[in-house]
Amino acid sequence: MTLTLPVFGTTWRPVPFILFHLIAFLLLLSFLIPSGFDFWRQIDTPIFLTLNGSLDEGGAWAWIWAWANTRYKDMILAVIMLLFLVFPGFGFQRNQLQQALVGFLALMILMIPFRFFFYEFAKLMDLTGPSPSITLLPSIMLTELFPNIPAKDASSRSFPGDHATVLLLWAGYLLMNKRCLGSYFAAALAALMILPRLIGGAHWFSDVAVGGFVVALPVLAWAFYTPTAYRLTRWLERGFLPLFNLVGKLPLIGRLPFFKG
Repeated sequence: MTLTLPVFGTTWRPVPFILFHLIAFLLLLSFLIPSGFDFWRQIDTPIFLTLNGSLDEGGAWAWIWAWANTRYKDMILAVIMLLFLVFPGFGFQRNQLQQALVGFLALMILMIPFRFFFYEFAKLMDLTGPSPSITLLPSIMLTELFPNIPAKDASSRSFPGDHATVLLLWAGYLLMNKRCLGSYFAAALAALMILPRLIGGAHWFSDVAVGGFVVALPVLAWAFYTPTAYRLTRWLERGFLPLFNLVGKLPLIGRLPFFKG
């Protein structure tokens, strides 16, 4: 019988646990102090003007990024993220796949209190300002270039970047299980999928570099350096395994690696 390795940590590991929280705290502190905030805006501004300025000529390039900023792309991306969890080779072994899928759900559940607390803190400290497409000039609006495409190119409260947080957690989940070609590809894909919001102007770079990591790092720390996510996954598995067994009996579907692990 092949032993199924857990997808999360099973014991407390204080040193990396504290380190992840310390990095998140320093990132947040760099955004809270006036000089630090100014520093981030000095980085944010040229990044936005360069990325957004690439849309100036319109055409196919701008059309691609317009669709990349829609919910249709988000739905396709969600399916792709799911595929990385139900096929081996992207960070998980075949006999880990069912646990991996349930584990990602556990990771999202674990994110909720961190996300809620940080968002409320950001509102309290008045960190959630308008996006660069509203703040800076010149700004090329995708919704003006392509009125028929429901692109997201502005936000009245852009900080933190929720979209980026989920992608960072997904990539971190794969990489922290196994560093391989598949998990590196997932990390590259996550970085690419963060770009549309930056190019369209719905988020500043710091919404990702600060806002995304300030949430993602503590969540990953609790998931991999404490037994919290491991226990939550084991509890959730008891509810999902009967469903997996039932679906695995369907013709063709039951032949997938996810059900044969």
